[in-house]
Amino acid sequence: MNEGDNNIIFFEKDINHKKRLEYRFPPSETLRLFIKEYMILECNNSMILETLPSTSFSLNYILKGSIHLTHDDGTIINLPKTVSFGITRRFLHFTFSDFVTLFVVIFNPGFASSITEKPLNEFFERFIPMNEFFDRKTNTTILQQLQNKQSHKDMIAIIERFLIGKIVLKERDTIIYDSILKIKEEKGLISIKNMVSELPISRDTFEKRFRHQVGTSPKKYASIVRFRNIFKKSFENKNLTEIALNAGYYDQSHFIKDFKASTGKLPSDYL
Repeated sequence: MNEGDNNIIFFEKDINHKKRLEYRFPPSETLRLFIKEYMILECNNSMILETLPSTSFSLNYILKGSIHLTHDDGTIINLPKTVSFGITRRFLHFTFSDFVTLFVVIFNPGFASSITEKPLNEFFERFIPMNEFFDRKTNTTILQQLQNKQSHKDMIAIIERFLIGKIVLKERDTIIYDSILKIKEEKGLISIKNMVSELPISRDTFEKRFRHQVGTSPKKYASIVRFRNIFKKSFENKNLTEIALNAGYYDQSHFIKDFKASTGKLPSDYL
């Protein structure tokens, strides 16, 4: 697992490790700039799944069964059949019913603004029903078409026709795009102030454009990238002190504090 691979990752909380099937498919050449991948998740038994903090905006179609989102305060929300998720700094906790099929469109960071006029920062750490920004009738039709298809290939063909019709081609904002790549290359360990000092625009202008197109501030985005790399390292290296120092922390205690703030757990809980 790394930041460049799967931006949305499900992992189980169930101690019995109930079986689920997860498929990931690349987009067509036409949509490769905008779409990271398509994910199809199939669960025959009810289970509790978590996702890592994510740098991606996603469109989610619940084709079978139901999914509940549990907030940190214990509030439980039954998700609509078609729902979007924005960038999030937090782990998300989901309860899947029996016999769930979930189809997810995962966008490349910075490119979801091509399908909606809403600023992407309005989606930050929120789920918004797709009926609020897509035509309700069209949205229902797409859901029904996906539900009526058996093969993954046919599902992807349906969603790609829809996306090609929705995407508004714009001139690529190279400043924002290059900044996303730089944050990724540096694994989130980057000074936004220093990065902006090299740009031909003011910090205020840069941050406004970044929030609008990416979905959060450059600083928060970098912190998510940083955390995801830390989480990966926690599996590769059991030495918490070394992980903390490599991630730019002065000591292990500050690393553990930030880790717990994001996950609600200690790093040792995942080792």
